[in-house]
Amino acid sequence: RSKQWYQRRVRGRCRKCKDLDGEGRLREDFSRYRSLLQSIRSTEESYSDESRIIFLLTEADLRYLAENIWGAQSVLSQWEDTYDLTLVRWNKRKEWSPWNCILLTNEEARAHSKLSKPEEAYGSVFTQKVKYRHILGKQHFASMPKLADYMNRNLKSVNMPLPSNADKVMFGGRKKDDGLSLPPLAEGAM
Repeated sequence: RSKQWYQRRVRGRCRKCKDLDGEGRLREDFSRYRSLLQSIRSTEESYSDESRIIFLLTEADLRYLAENIWGAQSVLSQWEDTYDLTLVRWNKRKEWSPWNCILLTNEEARAHSKLSKPEEAYGSVFTQKVKYRHILGKQHFASMPKLADYMNRNLKSVNMPLPSNADKVMFGGRKKDDGLSLPPLAEGAM
């Protein structure tokens, strides 16, 4: 018998079984989150405030944020059609981040962007609901090495507690000064 046949058998599956398995697997469609990511990036570029976090995130990160943190629906109207939803800044004076965003329909987002102080406009119960989701977002994304240094440098501006193991998670046992840093944002990036 040939070496290839032996290697296939050792791995435990024949070619037909692998093909059948491939046909039966669920494929994930990130096209909606790809267009959402591009939309947020272009909006953030228009702010001209050196917003960087959105350029570190992927479609999978946005999907997690929209589906797991925000429940894949507008926090105001509970609208669930993802093609009508967008993630905008909660506080427009601070840069977009998973702990400074809100999932709204496009119409709600336009109205929200006109608010100077969303905490006063929405009320305390709604604001607490949003802040809780910001904490969930921060806890999840604190474990991402690409955001760890950025979060450490800008922790005071975020104004909410990190998880108790934040230093261990963010720096992987290294000292804070070991040189983790974000690359500078290139001109015309995305």
